[in-house]
Amino acid sequence: MQNVVIQYWELGEISKAYANEVAQFFSIAAHEHPAGFFNTVFDNILLTIELLNHYERLWSNIQPTLSEDAEKAKEENAQRVIFIQKMSFIEIMSSFEFVSKRIVQEKSKFGRFSGNIYLSKIMSKTRDIGLIDDTKLNLWDGVIRLRDSLIHNNGISEETASYRYPDFILQVTDGKMIKWKLNLFGLIIKWLINESKDWIIDANK
Repeated sequence: MQNVVIQYWELGEISKAYANEVAQFFSIAAHEHPAGFFNTVFDNILLTIELLNHYERLWSNIQPTLSEDAEKAKEENAQRVIFIQKMSFIEIMSSFEFVSKRIVQEKSKFGRFSGNIYLSKIMSKTRDIGLIDDTKLNLWDGVIRLRDSLIHNNGISEETASYRYPDFILQVTDGKMIKWKLNLFGLIIKWLINESKDWIIDANK
């Protein structure tokens, strides 16, 4: 559990660094568009850490005198910890979708979009104009589908697929809920933050 908290402190530091990097790239303040996205991420991460710290304290206070009750309490806490991280992931995805919509509407190289602009459309267009390749598009599809299944289908996948990211594999099975390890959301969010920074800079070149 402590490792998860440390993981999110590291994500917070990455977010702050990227806010400054993007601000420097655009010669703007860190709170201005599009660097402000990473300040939003940092605030999200900070709230997540506060909640995780609460459950870490509960975890450390579980008494092992009755092993069955202790294991049940740990399992219940683990589910809450995963839920907190799930909400963090969904919020960060939504924030990036918001800022990416604004960027593609500002940049003529993305052309026109038919109908509503969704993140999946943005990434397909990003591939079409050569900013990402098919492999990277597949990984974006993985996190987008994950976000959609968490919001609309209680985390139950509607496909069977294996998405191979640099630090983890996201394995989903049609009709089944994903089995979460405590650190998996943190790894997904790290990938998302890194790729968001690269996308924002590349889209504005």
